[in-house]
Amino acid sequence: MTAAMFIAQCLKHEGVTKVFGQCGHTNYALIDACHRLGIEYVSFRHEQLAVHAADAYYRVTHKLAVVNVHLSPGLTNSLTGVATAAADSTPMVVFCGNTPSYHHAREPHQGIRFHADASQGDMFRPVCKRVWRVDDAKFFADVMPRALNVAQTGRPGPVLIDVPMDVFSQQIDVNVDTIARRPEYGRVVAPDAGIAEAAQLLATAERPVIFAGNGVLISEASDQIRQLAEMAGIPVATTLMGKGIMPESHPLALGMTGIWGTAAANAATHEADVVLAVGTAFGEADCSSWNPRFTFAIPPSRLIQIDIDPQEVGKIYPVEVGLVGDAQATLRELIRHLWSQGPFLRDARIAQLQEQRRTWEAQLRPSQLDNGTPIHPARLLHEIAKVAPEDAIYVTDVGWNKNGACQQLPVSRPGAFITSGGMATMGFAPGAAIGAKIGAPDRKVICLVGDGGLLSALGAFATAVELGVPVVWILFNNFCFSTIRTVGTTYFKNSYGTEFTTPDGKPYNPDFPLLAKAFGIESAQVLDPDDLAPALAKAMAVDAPYLLEVQTRGDVPMPRTGHWDIAEFLRLGND
Repeated sequence: MTAAMFIAQCLKHEGVTKVFGQCGHTNYALIDACHRLGIEYVSFRHEQLAVHAADAYYRVTHKLAVVNVHLSPGLTNSLTGVATAAADSTPMVVFCGNTPSYHHAREPHQGIRFHADASQGDMFRPVCKRVWRVDDAKFFADVMPRALNVAQTGRPGPVLIDVPMDVFSQQIDVNVDTIARRPEYGRVVAPDAGIAEAAQLLATAERPVIFAGNGVLISEASDQIRQLAEMAGIPVATTLMGKGIMPESHPLALGMTGIWGTAAANAATHEADVVLAVGTAFGEADCSSWNPRFTFAIPPSRLIQIDIDPQEVGKIYPVEVGLVGDAQATLRELIRHLWSQGPFLRDARIAQLQEQRRTWEAQLRPSQLDNGTPIHPARLLHEIAKVAPEDAIYVTDVGWNKNGACQQLPVSRPGAFITSGGMATMGFAPGAAIGAKIGAPDRKVICLVGDGGLLSALGAFATAVELGVPVVWILFNNFCFSTIRTVGTTYFKNSYGTEFTTPDGKPYNPDFPLLAKAFGIESAQVLDPDDLAPALAKAMAVDAPYLLEVQTRGDVPMPRTGHWDIAEFLRLGND
């Protein structure tokens, strides 16, 4: 068979049913081979959108994300999406075409050869776990099993396979067997002695807290987090990426920590005597720039850290007990060790934390019930929460639609909140929402996006209509980059470069309902907060792509219960 057909056979053997990307003359052989085997090619009008869609598809299904793009500009267009996936540990295999191998030493059309021949893959080395360029089809027998293994084991992430277009057409005669080339072991459990030590530390703690991150979702360990929390009476705080691990209506759920976290979560983690951290890299935004006055004070808090990646253990904070292992398997053993050490009498502390949560929610209530115009973004989030189905999947972009949602929009299921965590990529949500809906066709997918983010990713509308993907886009239209506008007005006393205006200073954006109509998408616009409830109800009822534009205020900063140290030097530099 051809090398392209061999690759397609390997993907089918792996259980792949969807490949995301955009066509070009260098990668079309693989598109055709996949099509012949019944693997759907989900085509976008821009490669970055395709990669974001593949990323979200994985987060909903936990099926490998696969991307196939054209050489050079097609590949560079995908770079931001691949970096976003890498930052959030999404297992992804990226295939890209390249110039014909027999032209590598020349000046081929669209070739990247400025420092080395056909060197486009070098741009991906900082963001991929491994990069291969395969100049002879015979090497695919080893490269394909290895690539699929590297992407999906350990701490998962993207790999890149760079293929000169003539190599796709070369003949190869080998057996298709990728899974047998992967280590056959169950989930890796941390050493028993360490788990026993962690159990003893938790059993004797007075103010323990669980801090759960994206690794819990990747490991599908949310049930174990809840079981441990309920059995031992330990409250649960999450990272941004971990939102939804614990149903946020649960009495032990504290919400997200960090810069834009909840007051209850930051207070609980800060005052904890023992922190059990599972599947988290202790990112800056989740840890208030690591300032010990706000979110974590380790020490004096004592840290138990569970992670599949040994490089993460002790990377940010010193550990009392470091456990290298799969989150689900290690938590199961930890629960077993703790079972015999109860009962755990922590009712008084739980009641105190619940009162802190109620106080915090009461502080938010005035903005959530604000009846002014333009509409307060907190009011919009409050109305969405009342109307959206319980199993809805939220896909957020950046700004109020992300930070406000993670702080104030309750989520009840693991994996129901999808966002760009490590990179905070503007333009992530419009394409990612399509990937999420393809992965979960029976659930309502709600994309929360700002006007800046949507206008950077409009091609998503075309793909949604072409494929009939019924995403609901809720547009926070505030005629500005509101988060950066707040930085400008607060520290520089101007909003230069952050507002969308015509030359005479009038607020400017396209007519979004008319724009949606041009794509063939039904839409509505809301200017008055009293119209939100019926408009949202209609949006949820439509089983087709739908845009709901809500004109929101751009001058209200996010409530900040944590800390971001950029405020310190911005203030010092501009007082």
